[in-house]
Amino acid sequence: MLDNDKIAEEYFENTRLLGIQCSADASRFVWLINKHLGFDFRYKDESEIELNKRGRRLVFPLFEFSETHIDINHLIYTNQFDGEYLLPELKHTDFLWLVRFGGTESDFMSVLTAEIRKIESVQLVTPLANDKIKNKQILVV
Repeated sequence: MLDNDKIAEEYFENTRLLGIQCSADASRFVWLINKHLGFDFRYKDESEIELNKRGRRLVFPLFEFSETHIDINHLIYTNQFDGEYLLPELKHTDFLWLVRFGGTESDFMSVLTAEIRKIESVQLVTPLANDKIKNKQILVV
């Protein structure tokens, strides 16, 4: 029998999570990130998060970028689809940015957060405590 809490706990080891409010749609937001930060986020259709709510099929796009030279993996989750939320407890968050570290993070997150804040259309970037996310099993891909 699968222990979803244990799987989520292991998945979130060595990770940090940011909540982002941005007026741009997902494609534009990712394009802005790639342009401003020099990243290469790509849409991952094989890892879309699909939920069924109220008899509707909801598909939340997922974008991924790996920095292999410093062993850091980035995932951007879209938190909204057709009026529904991936994580309803974060209704004021448009995107979730998960950063997984292979080694130590040093001051990477503070630099990343500062750079995201400089991007047009971004209104707010907030660090999120992994243990405060109620349904974090949904984010496991």
